[in-house]
Amino acid sequence: MAATSSASQDKTVTGYPTPPGQYAAGYPAATAYPYVAAPPHLNPNTYQPTGPPPPYYNPQPNGPFRRKPTILCRIMIAAVAVFTIMSIIFFISWLALRPQLPKFQVESATVSPLNATGSELTATWDFTLLAANPNHKLTIFYDRLEASLIYKDEVLLSAAALPPFVLAKRNQTRVNINLATVRGYVDDEVVREIADGKDRGSVRFGVGVAALVRFKSGVFQTRRRLLRVFCDGVEFTGFARNNGTGTLTGQASPCQVDL
Repeated sequence: MAATSSASQDKTVTGYPTPPGQYAAGYPAATAYPYVAAPPHLNPNTYQPTGPPPPYYNPQPNGPFRRKPTILCRIMIAAVAVFTIMSIIFFISWLALRPQLPKFQVESATVSPLNATGSELTATWDFTLLAANPNHKLTIFYDRLEASLIYKDEVLLSAAALPPFVLAKRNQTRVNINLATVRGYVDDEVVREIADGKDRGSVRFGVGVAALVRFKSGVFQTRRRLLRVFCDGVEFTGFARNNGTGTLTGQASPCQVDL
């Protein structure tokens, strides 16, 4: 009886729930899912696990979404490249040739007749400038020249255009300047100062030249640049002896040259 009772207890009765710790015949024991903690930056009460993120498709470089450069863009890139190359070539050539500024000085000068009365001035000035090119490899081209006569660095008395010329390397030339004013209106104070200087036998004037110049050596040529020459303090004397005619006193100092 005891053996029979023990055997009957080991049998599983169908239709009844499985006691704890046991499982139905033919089925494995149920595995509990592990607890997944919510990330610290999320609220555990609202965190819901989600599946893996959707795959990211990186567009190919030659795909339909790539914008091809336009013709205008290509032209601009080519122009910038050409400009950069030409600038580098120009800079290297400029350093290799080492251009120097020309030199000017007044070689001779006369004024006749100098008449200053009231507020009118009448006179004719003749200057001869000696221009020298100190460069060993560069020829200087002078274009669109203009000369001017100035009194005390601020009063313009006369101006005239000059013919262009070319100054070869390591060479010099003379530039003749003729300036005149006939009964030109000038401030009363300026006329009085010129007349007083004439009576004392000495008057100073300044002569200036402005020109567009370019340097050239073979195929290398610079762009046109404005050259300014100013010869200040040209002193004329001898008015008391020969009735209004003055000449340059001694050797004038070198002129100032700016480029």
